[in-house]
Order: sequence, then C-alpha cells, then structure tokens
Amino acid sequence: MNAAAKAINQGNLFDGQLMDIRLSKSLCLTLGLLLLVLCTAIVVIYTTNEHRSSFSQLQLLEQQEQQLDMQRGQLLLEQASLATPGRVEQLAVQKLQMQLPEDRQTFVLQLQ
Repeated sequence: MNAAAKAINQGNLFDGQLMDIRLSKSLCLTLGLLLLVLCTAIVVIYTTNEHRSSFSQLQLLEQQEQQLDMQRGQLLLEQASLATPGRVEQLAVQKLQMQLPEDRQTFVLQLQ
C-alpha cells in the first residue's frame, strides 16, 4: 500500500467500519416513516400557501364584482332617466324641431 492509503486507513477520518454498518428493519422503518412525515409536512405547507393565494384572489374578484354591479346599477338608472317620455319629447322638440299635430291636422280613419 502506498503511504496515503495507509494514512487514511489508520487515521481517525475513516476506520473502515462504514461498510460494516447494518440497518435493522426497525431503523429502516423509522427512517422511512420520518421521510414520509417530512414529505407530508412539505405538502401541507404548499397546500396551505396555495389556499391562501386562491382565497386572496377570490376576495379581489368579489370586490371587482361588487364594483361592477354598482356601475351596472348606475348605468341602468342613467338609462332609465334618459329614456323617460318627457325627455324624449323635449329632445324631439329641441333637436329635431318636432311638434304635436294640431286638431285640424289629425284624421280619424274608420273601418268599413
């Protein structure tokens, strides 16, 4: 053996016992369960974060819905006020120079 291999074999860093470690069934089961618990914890954390993000987005969308409903109501009120018969008549007189017919301009048709 060369000197470096002898130093490693005799030193404190490696006693040559690493390969002699045998894992018992209970130790393997315990390590496996520990790994599963850690994976489950990570999944729970990820799911909780996704839920919070989704809930926050839902609240923003509900606020937008309320604002749009309010705007729709205002537009419906405006439309109703613009379509009143009095306003239509006023616009007809002012912009189109229309007027109501007089009695002599009115004819009544009768069916025979």
